[in-house]
Amino acid sequence: MQEGVPCWLQEGYWTGWLFFKGLINGELLCALGRDANNQMYPIAWAVVERETKESWDFFLSLLSTDLQFGDGNGWVFISDQQKGLINAVNKWAPKVEHRMCARHIYANWRKKFTNKKYQKLFWRCAKSSSMNLFNYNMNKLRAETPQGADAILRTDPEHWSRAWFKIGSFCDSVDNNMCECFNHWILKARFLPIISMLEGIRRQVMVRIHENRNKAERWTSLICPNTYKKLMTYIIASGSCHAISNGNNCYEVTYWDHRFTVNLDERTCSCRFWQLSGLPCPHAISCIYYASRPLEEFIAKCYSVEEYNKTYAHCLQPVEGNAFWPVSNREKPLPPQVCKDA
Repeated sequence: MQEGVPCWLQEGYWTGWLFFKGLINGELLCALGRDANNQMYPIAWAVVERETKESWDFFLSLLSTDLQFGDGNGWVFISDQQKGLINAVNKWAPKVEHRMCARHIYANWRKKFTNKKYQKLFWRCAKSSSMNLFNYNMNKLRAETPQGADAILRTDPEHWSRAWFKIGSFCDSVDNNMCECFNHWILKARFLPIISMLEGIRRQVMVRIHENRNKAERWTSLICPNTYKKLMTYIIASGSCHAISNGNNCYEVTYWDHRFTVNLDERTCSCRFWQLSGLPCPHAISCIYYASRPLEEFIAKCYSVEEYNKTYAHCLQPVEGNAFWPVSNREKPLPPQVCKDA
């Protein structure tokens, strides 16, 4: 990771595509990040005629230049399984950790395995933070549907289950739902002509950055509030944990049918969730409370208000109306053809 890169890039980012509406159909490629408050941060977007290998190659080439992510080492991309995107990522960021959206995996898998009780079992497999937990939950799924379990294993779970995710990025996400958030956020703009749509999105992003900068001024804690909300669920779950200490900041924690080991000095838990997310898991929280230590000490710095403010120190500059835009000497491009199914 390059020195000085803002927190929202260190958290990994999502890539995806959206349709925009009108007589001339097209697609909007986008790259979205996550800030320290677990909110989407629009990074880049571009209009293309179709989602193809060439269009994704064009998008990733510009993104690589702007973000300077090199070979992708230490970065996390999350996307669907579109072949053009996969090829472009392999070309421009060959060492990136490229995850596949588990929601898309499940949507394809459930077409054949439609029983709703399988849904919870699938997501337990996707969110299993260690191989032991993955195998445990996969055996539960296999007990319900052996064919379904075999089908899941053929979808390369190393790309969508936490059990295989690399440690260090503090990004534990298994889906790219932020693309859907972005889609809803720009819904009105998508019905406008291309230039008006792009201007509408740019203005929305400019206002969003301003609003989020002001929001942080009211925060009094060291950690962003949405992070605390997420952490509260783990704090509640820690009430079901029973920790015993070896006297050297190492603990053995019983949580229902499982038992884990926690090391507070190394900030590790054998469930791996603490190392993956940067947030103490319920097992670690029970040990932190056992030791009467403040919880904030054990939360990764990327969730701090300080890092949040670094993200929103970058502002979009205002732009004059198109009547004052410079005129190019190049030949004017032809307008795209109207789609017959529009």
